[in-house]
Amino acid sequence: MRAPRFFAASAVALLVAGCAIPVGAPAPSPPAPSQESAGATAGAGSSAYSDTEARIFELINAERRHQGLPALAYNPQLDRMAKIQAANMARLHKMAHTLPESQLPTLGDRAAYVGYPFGRMAENVAQGFPNAETVVQGWMGSSGHRHNILNADVVETGIGIVRAQGGGLYFCQVFGRRLTSL
Repeated sequence: MRAPRFFAASAVALLVAGCAIPVGAPAPSPPAPSQESAGATAGAGSSAYSDTEARIFELINAERRHQGLPALAYNPQLDRMAKIQAANMARLHKMAHTLPESQLPTLGDRAAYVGYPFGRMAENVAQGFPNAETVVQGWMGSSGHRHNILNADVVETGIGIVRAQGGGLYFCQVFGRRLTSL
């Protein structure tokens, strides 16, 4: 059964409660690249965010500074994880932390794939927001997402945004702290 589509004109914005993973070690080596993940990360460089991703990064760090927390650092592995998840959500027209239909269904699977040895990790996802300001406002208005943003145990982040066929934006932000930095 297909999930109903949300039209941009309806101004429906959805959030899935922030997902967090406690201390754990991912698999020692990532799986071989697949068509799914290669397509999901095409053009996803480690040097720059898109304008909207950069704005989300700026707004999230402003929220952290406002609460007396240090800014998050950009991490290319977390960025790749976020872009993979955003692309999979857009491809499947489904907003979720776990996508059993994809080759990297869980946050832990994506961490193992990119080789990120996490001590702490969390993820925020959203769909249907028109810009950086509204998605960050939505996340800050949700207790689980807000907790991930203001969690002092995470120190780095990556952000992905993908427009689905049909126009809807899918957002993903991954937060982490390497196992070795605990």
